[in-house]
Amino acid sequence: MRLIDLHRYPVKSMGGNALTESDITPQGLPLDREWLVTAPDGNMLTARKHPAMLLWQTSADSDGLTLTAPDGSHQTVSVQEMNQESEVTVWKDRFAACTTDHAINAWLGEQLGTEARLHWLGKHSRRILAHSQTPLSFADGAPYLLTHTASLAELNTYLDEPVEMVRFRPNFTVDGGKAFEEEQWQRIRIGKVEFEHFKPCVRCVMTTVDLVSGCRHPQQEPLSTLAVARKAIFGINLVALNQGRVHMDDEVEVLSWL
Repeated sequence: MRLIDLHRYPVKSMGGNALTESDITPQGLPLDREWLVTAPDGNMLTARKHPAMLLWQTSADSDGLTLTAPDGSHQTVSVQEMNQESEVTVWKDRFAACTTDHAINAWLGEQLGTEARLHWLGKHSRRILAHSQTPLSFADGAPYLLTHTASLAELNTYLDEPVEMVRFRPNFTVDGGKAFEEEQWQRIRIGKVEFEHFKPCVRCVMTTVDLVSGCRHPQQEPLSTLAVARKAIFGINLVALNQGRVHMDDEVEVLSWL
């Protein structure tokens, strides 16, 4: 099996960046979900309620972030401007992050149709993944997400309108092997980095959003089919067991099974 796709998503619920290689850290891919849009009270805003967020383009580096809205307008903010501390809520986790009074907040609010604030994780995350006692980004609950081309191919045989892998927002996509066998992997190696299966990924309404129109599928596909056929599971969440670097076309080896 081989790694055929590698992606990071700088802002939670917004568009991702394809990579050819990346460092692997306990927290996740560098710059992956290190930015978050919230309501004024710090509660996260996501594409579950604001599906058009998935149409936004993102560009991030260690110095800051550029956001491009669906209408083509854009704003840039530097990490130096994220100079205020504010609490945010990601699911059940409440923790401190960095925010700003930059004009980007008003612009985000205008674009999204609701008051919004931008947050940066900071140089060091203050959110801890209990499973491994390692820092965690603004990701839903795990540092890494892996999907499998064979699983998508089988899922698409049940759908009237096939979907692409981008709907599932993986960090890693693996090619080779049997459909849905990834759910039984306990430990794997990608290149020289080992990962452990943390939990299966139970999918939500975000998978039903068309990434051209920003509209949800009227029959809630592919989620409706996944719910019946796979208990809404597609892909697996991983934690890294060591640090290193992965590259496109790296070999993927199963070290142990559940």
